[in-house]
Amino acid sequence: MRIARIIEYFPQHVGGMERHGLILSQEQVKLGHEVNVFIGYGGDNQRSDLENSLMSDLMPLQFLPLYSKMRRIWFNFWAYIKVKKIHQKNPFDIIHLHGDFIEGFFGGRLSKKLGIPAVITIHAGLNKRLLKPKNAAYFKNIAKIICVSNEIAGDLEKIRVSKEKITVISSGVYLKEFNEADRNIISNLRDKYLKPILISVGVLRISKGYAYLIEAYKKLKQEYISLSLILIGDGPEKNNLDRESKNLGDIYFLGHQDHGKIVEYLKAADVFISSSIDLPQDREGTPTSIMEAMAAGLPVVATRVGGGPYLIGDGINGFLVNPKNPDELAKAIIKIINNPDLISKMRAQNLEDIKQKDWPIIAKKIDETYKSVL
Repeated sequence: MRIARIIEYFPQHVGGMERHGLILSQEQVKLGHEVNVFIGYGGDNQRSDLENSLMSDLMPLQFLPLYSKMRRIWFNFWAYIKVKKIHQKNPFDIIHLHGDFIEGFFGGRLSKKLGIPAVITIHAGLNKRLLKPKNAAYFKNIAKIICVSNEIAGDLEKIRVSKEKITVISSGVYLKEFNEADRNIISNLRDKYLKPILISVGVLRISKGYAYLIEAYKKLKQEYISLSLILIGDGPEKNNLDRESKNLGDIYFLGHQDHGKIVEYLKAADVFISSSIDLPQDREGTPTSIMEAMAAGLPVVATRVGGGPYLIGDGINGFLVNPKNPDELAKAIIKIINNPDLISKMRAQNLEDIKQKDWPIIAKKIDETYKSVL
């Protein structure tokens, strides 16, 4: 099967959708498919052997501002033209888009033009301002919509997208990466920080709620001198968060890290925190970072946002708290770090629950979705 993958952001650019697109492409190649990836932006770093092993085309006009509407529309227009041109010489069997309304519009038109089905994966919660029945038309030419959370699927049903078009398949994790992580490196990392070690991974933007996590950490530091917080990721809120944590000790902004290093930090930590908040225009999907924390055997404290409640059972493999509530975040973290037996229980539960999220299993589910529309 020849697959045209249209995805605006791709590694080395860091994010859950980016890694999803990369690993899914790799797994599809293993299944015997041919994947051509059409990319809007792939970061400034040199690409890995894995990324270079995939056929890919990169959008021109890279000077357009990242995350801007202008860039997004230009990318989708460029991908429409590029895929159509290649299809004329070497036809694709299916188009797989990653995005939401804009990608559904352009991808649906491309599907109709080429006479092949289009599937779209929606990775993040939909903009509440666009949740109107008339906007279901954006997906009218899409054969199947893969939602990474039940919340996204519910939003689509509310605006009268046909239930038959919708399926829920989360992202995945490579369990092998976690099982094979170097124990000596992990031990050395633990020795560098005061324990217990709290950790969070994600783009530093407002919707990730890091301002509330830092406020919770301030409260914790009043009771626990031996405590550290590691934040992995870059983003537009970096300077603001730096200012807010200026007088706090033992908080570390590590910026962009290779994925192998992220695995090592997760394995070295004690508790994972997902402090996301729900903004109308920037809503959480099912966070890959939570799944990776589960694969590392970490208890998780997560806000009741997006797919967090889909992954975390309150008091079972972590705790759920209300968003924008530093007090609840701090209290949940204290419950965990004060209870070694609870840590062991949550660790075992997460290692068991995550088995069904291994990437080979997820890739086969998506393969079955393709076959259902061909």
